[in-house]
Amino acid sequence: MNETLIYLNPDWKNILEDSNLGTFEQLWKLKLTAVDEGNVGRGKNGWSKVCIFSFKDDKQQQHTVVIKRQSNYRSHTLRHPLIGVPTFLKEMESIRRYEQAGIPALKAVYCATRKINGELQAILITEFLSGYQPLELILENWHEQGRPKRQNCMAIAKACGSLVGTLHEQGLEHRCLFPKHIFMRIDKDCVDARLIDLEKTRWRPWFEARRVRDLTALARRSKHVANRERMFFLHAYFGITKLDARAKQLWREVAKRIDKKRRG
Repeated sequence: MNETLIYLNPDWKNILEDSNLGTFEQLWKLKLTAVDEGNVGRGKNGWSKVCIFSFKDDKQQQHTVVIKRQSNYRSHTLRHPLIGVPTFLKEMESIRRYEQAGIPALKAVYCATRKINGELQAILITEFLSGYQPLELILENWHEQGRPKRQNCMAIAKACGSLVGTLHEQGLEHRCLFPKHIFMRIDKDCVDARLIDLEKTRWRPWFEARRVRDLTALARRSKHVANRERMFFLHAYFGITKLDARAKQLWREVAKRIDKKRRG
């Protein structure tokens, strides 16, 4: 058996150990229900699943985390072009990169790998974003329950724009920028936005390329969004109060790409 600890958040070390969750084996043997069917492939008998787990520590304090477990689920990289590495290692690397760059995202608790009986297993644990909702659900609620006040819609659009703008200014491209991967906490007019699912994030030296690809993905899947909200998004994205030539040109490029994809 060959175990490798990649990361352990010092704030969580004692909590996990005191709750009998301090080893790879203890975490691997937990009987958990996956939030969806998970993913398969990317290797011989490869699979990857995500679960939400709540537990109490020895002081009876409640904690909730997201536990991701996978086996032989790999991603090929320049350093590992043939065998590949567990995709969770790529996500852990991105979590660190986001933190260093000051980009609001999920926070890591634990990450480790293990080789056993021919399997390459991996576990990634992140803090549960309590009080947050995915943008996808927020937009669906707008459609089904009615839109909130204009200032609330504006606050959400601006929070999204600021978050994505910060991401791109740091030279990063999310590469899976869908509404379900932007989580938001709304407290009256104060909105906090964070990114999840960071596995595919890449550094992209071509500035406009990283903008257009991500924004196209986000715009295509953001249903029930009015033009004024898209305008507020661009204001925050660029950090401007009035749309200028570069903002209008970017939106034309995004619209052109969306139209091209629709026509197939």
